[in-house]
Formats: sequence, structure tokens, C-alpha cells
Amino acid sequence: MRSAAEIAPIGSRPTIRLRPVPRYEPPFDDESTAQEWAESAVLDWSPSRQPPQGPPPTVLPRAEAPAVPGVSGDARLAVRRFVRLCVEVLNGFRPAAHLRRLALPSEAAEVVAQGLAGARRVAELRKAARPGTHRPLRPAPVAVIKVMLCEPRPGAIEAAVALVTGDRTWAMAFRLELHQQTWTTTTLLII
Repeated sequence: MRSAAEIAPIGSRPTIRLRPVPRYEPPFDDESTAQEWAESAVLDWSPSRQPPQGPPPTVLPRAEAPAVPGVSGDARLAVRRFVRLCVEVLNGFRPAAHLRRLALPSEAAEVVAQGLAGARRVAELRKAARPGTHRPLRPAPVAVIKVMLCEPRPGAIEAAVALVTGDRTWAMAFRLELHQQTWTTTTLLII
């Protein structure tokens, strides 16, 4: 066996050959038919690499999936954003006035009032949990247990959220509507 130094003389550079890149993507829809693509996609793993014998495999048309009713991805994202903001208000990390920017202007005062009332109730529960203690205990934060959604009509979402803080369970219900390409809160109720 000869080494690389014996093959190429000292001081010379090896030649570089450019070869065309093989096709690795399927053809575009207008380039070929499904039958041609199915024939070219057949792989033969036999050592002789001979083309397969017999008729080419038939390609069946893809069946359309039935539309499943449910909540759109954009609506789920809007609900997640609103629930996160409400939990931050209830935990005292945000002022209740931050709910105003996600509310319909005509309903903003009521939404903020509900958020403020919920935050006050959580604060009262935390004060009652540690009477007469000089050392403050770290309170249990409000956490989301479950979120249930429905979209009664396109552009409207109704949600019920189960919350927990310490040993208390809370419920929050709200409605979001799509106004001018923005999801806004029309109703908020914290029980």
C-alpha cells in the first residue's frame, strides 16, 4: 500500500473535482405527476441494484381530513397570555390596572375591578394564614390547575380556569372577543 506522499509529488496540490449535486428534494407539483414521483421514490436495497420487476406501485390520493371543531392556535395563545397576566395580578407581581390594556374599552373598568378584588382576597388569605407571626412566611403563589376553552362562534372564546393558592381553590371565568385583529376581554369573573 502506498502512502499519500508517494502518490502526489512533494509541493504539488491535489486536483479538486466538482461534481453535480444529486437531487435530494421531491419535484415541484408542476414538474411531474404523482405517479412519476412514486416510481422514482422506490428504493431497491438488493446487492445487484437492478430495477424492481413488476408494475410500479399505485399511489392513492390523500383523503381530506375532516375539520375538527376546536379553538384556533391564535385564540389559545391569547387565552394563555391573559391567564398569565391575571395570575401575576393575583400574586401581587403586577397592578390590576395592567388588565386594562387587554380589555375592551367599554368593559375595562369592570375587568380591572374584578382583578383588583381577586388580588385583595388573595392578600387577605395570606394575612389570615400567619396571625401573630413576627417572621414573614413565604406565601403560596396562585397557580393554574386547569384551563378549559370553548369557541362558541368564530372570534369569541369563553374560558374557565381552576386556580389554587395554598389549600384554597379558586375559579376564574372570562370571555375574549376578536376586535380589530386584537383579542380583548369583555367579561372577567373571579370566584
